[in-house]
Amino acid sequence: MDERLMEPGETNQPETTVEVFGDRVNETSSSGNVWLLENNGDNKPQMDNSPRGRPPGQQPGHQKKKRKNNDPYKGYVKVFVSGLLLMGLAYFVHFLEPVQVIRDFNMNMREGSYIYRMWKAPPIKLYIKVFIFNITNAAQFLNGEDKKLRVAEVGPYTYSETVVNEEIVWNNNKTMSFTPRRNVQFEPEMSIGDPDVDIVTVANIPLLGIASLLHNSSTGLNLALSTLVSYLDSQPILNLSVSSFLWGYEDPLVRLAKNVLPSWINFAQFGILDRMLDEGINRVTMSLQNTNETSQFSIQRLNGSPGLQQWGYKPEDDDRTNHCNRVEGTLEGYLFPNNIQKNQSFTIYRRAFCRPLTIEYDRTGVSRTGYPIYMFKFAKNLLDPSNPDNACYCKNRQEACLPSGLSDLSPCYYNFPVAISLPHFLNGNKSLHEALDGVSPDYKKHSSSVGIQAEVGVPVTVNIRLQTNLVVKKTKMIPRVKRFNNLVIPIFWMQVELIDLPFSVNLVIYLLTEIGPMLQKAFIVGCFGAGLILVFFANLRYAWRSGIFWKNSRRTATIISYRQKQRQHEKVIWRHSRYSQLFINPPAALHEGRTR
Repeated sequence: MDERLMEPGETNQPETTVEVFGDRVNETSSSGNVWLLENNGDNKPQMDNSPRGRPPGQQPGHQKKKRKNNDPYKGYVKVFVSGLLLMGLAYFVHFLEPVQVIRDFNMNMREGSYIYRMWKAPPIKLYIKVFIFNITNAAQFLNGEDKKLRVAEVGPYTYSETVVNEEIVWNNNKTMSFTPRRNVQFEPEMSIGDPDVDIVTVANIPLLGIASLLHNSSTGLNLALSTLVSYLDSQPILNLSVSSFLWGYEDPLVRLAKNVLPSWINFAQFGILDRMLDEGINRVTMSLQNTNETSQFSIQRLNGSPGLQQWGYKPEDDDRTNHCNRVEGTLEGYLFPNNIQKNQSFTIYRRAFCRPLTIEYDRTGVSRTGYPIYMFKFAKNLLDPSNPDNACYCKNRQEACLPSGLSDLSPCYYNFPVAISLPHFLNGNKSLHEALDGVSPDYKKHSSSVGIQAEVGVPVTVNIRLQTNLVVKKTKMIPRVKRFNNLVIPIFWMQVELIDLPFSVNLVIYLLTEIGPMLQKAFIVGCFGAGLILVFFANLRYAWRSGIFWKNSRRTATIISYRQKQRQHEKVIWRHSRYSQLFINPPAALHEGRTR
């Protein structure tokens, strides 16, 4: 017996045997005789008895070898399954978003996370650049020759500030309490001169401030103050070194006030920047997640209170709709919530500003490293007294509020009539800069901006510019102060600047926001595309080898057709690359011819 004419999966077909004896072919079957017809176009069955026509197992000198049972569809299945696996992997990565998982793992505040280490001891320096308004016509203004006070901007004198958050406590209500400690150092390379040597001519803030503070007092009290000023020989304009003016100088009025009213004046020397940056020891409670009332990384309590008592906050009258005197929900400015939207606005609070400052989206920019950032600026009505959020800053209902462009700071600075504005009274009432010479507001130089990486909420660039002014009311009975009545004197303006983040921080942000998502997208597209190609190739290979593209013609393929085996009475066997058919119960004519 040469070959078994069985197909895989056939169990009920008649058993058929093909035997070759010399030039005769005898076929027997359990159901009858089987004839071998060679499909060569003749009507008679032809027998090829030459060695070439014999079955492979009966070739001369041929030793019968065991044939391997190769599954022709095994390769197709492997390729098809591989394609499906690649496509499934692409879908898995798409829905899992591993870059987002890594970002959340590093940017969520918890002990030991990357954002926690960066917040606890920020590897950055905030530069405080001070520009002093130097009075250039002091003698002419005092004797009445010049009607307007003339000032000239001098600076910058630059100082760097670093902060370390200490005494950290993790609370059970998803908040964290800590105490920030700040350190300020002079930066000579970023300054125009030596503050210990350079001399400036400035207003005597204690004298003018106390005189303005008592403007509504009795005539006797003002007369006593005038006598005291003459006795101490206090002058309304002083020549001081930059360092003394900013960080402290001895003034006879301050020394007397400290001795007489220690509960009011608790310092021996007066320095304008020293008083503003001396924030004391404050206990801050910060929210770690977004809630209905506060956003992530926002202040929840400052020294145990959600409000600012100097602006009239009372715990028994806790009005959450009044944002004027509330510190709850404001931000320190070192961290912002994740996934910032363009329609969001934020409120920054620092004790030196004495009040919350609102910033809103302005435009989209690009950082120095190359990733996109959202640029925020001060709200247009930030210092507008008609703004409902500024209502509590006009405390004295007996007097008119300050002109537009000014905001009162007196409750934070010993009730001295101090106010903030934008540099050179930018966006302020025209009367403010028309009363002085040398004031020239410029939007590019004097506007503020904060650049934030929106996805991780990290400030990348900061330029906060604010001006400190002395508001002198109409005094009485004090001749040395009379020339300054109803005048807003610019003292200095400062720029709080974050130039750029360290390279390591920029690299992490760039990897998490640009490189990571790009690689993830490329991986998804590549896996899905490769899987789709493999599935298509596998189906094409199956269709080709199954003979779907071939119909009713003689072929020289070496594959058994799965489609042909469905024919109940036909078998296909391989015989030297030719198709031959075995017919069970052959036609009568052929049967009679063989019988004869």
